[in-house]
Amino acid sequence: MEENIFILQKEDGGEQQCRVVFTFDSEEHSYVLFSLIGDEEAGISALRYVLDENGEMSGFSDIETDDEWAMVEEVMNTVLAEFGADQTNYFTITNDDDEEVMCQILHRFESNGKNYLFYAIMEDDEPVLEEVFASAYIAGDNGEVADLLPIETDEEWEMVEQVLNSLAQN
Repeated sequence: MEENIFILQKEDGGEQQCRVVFTFDSEEHSYVLFSLIGDEEAGISALRYVLDENGEMSGFSDIETDDEWAMVEEVMNTVLAEFGADQTNYFTITNDDDEEVMCQILHRFESNGKNYLFYAIMEDDEPVLEEVFASAYIAGDNGEVADLLPIETDEEWEMVEQVLNSLAQN
């Protein structure tokens, strides 16, 4: 699954990597809904854009009128309603090549007040079930995976393996 990322110039001259959530066109402009990489707390933002000669997004500009914002917010709410609830079953990790990889949550459980999950890496929009991973995690406000944590002790690993074995028997 290829992820679409673009760079914005910040007012201080620095750069901000942004992850494309959704793009759409109106009669007059093209728009991108995006999140800031490294600042997922900021939520989703929107800008106008044009395509350059290579078909890449460029020429970003602010949304100017209240009517234009209302239209963009309507699209954003529709996209979130359709896809947002399902996003709690997916998250991204960074692999050894420093690339972000989409993962699907296969099972969540809690033990001793700590959250755990089993997950698989996605390839061609399907989870690769030949290799299932386990991790403790911190849940965000909407149940999404905010941070993965290591499973630290042998006792923890034994408990996780018991849960996995019980699931495999079902």
